[in-house]
Amino acid sequence: MEKKTNELIEKQETPPQLAPKTKKQRSLFGRFFLEVLGGDFLAYSWVRKQTSFVFFLAAMALVYIANSYYAEGMSRKIDELNRELKELHYEYISTKSDLMQQTKQSEIAKKLKNSGLKESTEPVKKLIIKTKDYD
Repeated sequence: MEKKTNELIEKQETPPQLAPKTKKQRSLFGRFFLEVLGGDFLAYSWVRKQTSFVFFLAAMALVYIANSYYAEGMSRKIDELNRELKELHYEYISTKSDLMQQTKQSEIAKKLKNSGLKESTEPVKKLIIKTKDYD
């Protein structure tokens, strides 16, 4: 009979090597980058077909930027006018209060005391005109 023994078989495992795809991807990216820097990509027909669209997008971007600057300017102007409106409103209230204070009967009497005018102590008399006398 044969004797069965456990034998250890050693295998040498080799580490997996990187796929050559990454090298191709890098070279593809590098090639595209060099074409963009060199301006070679402008020679392609699909790029030439899209130039009008690119110019349209550039014009729209400029209009968008100009509109945002205009809106910011208008916003600043509106804020400034609102502050000025508040100041004028407060000035109006203050002037109105001063005028009401100065036109009180007692204040007018104080001012006219030095000029010799005196406040009337007699009640006001009402004049009634009969129309029959003048016909």
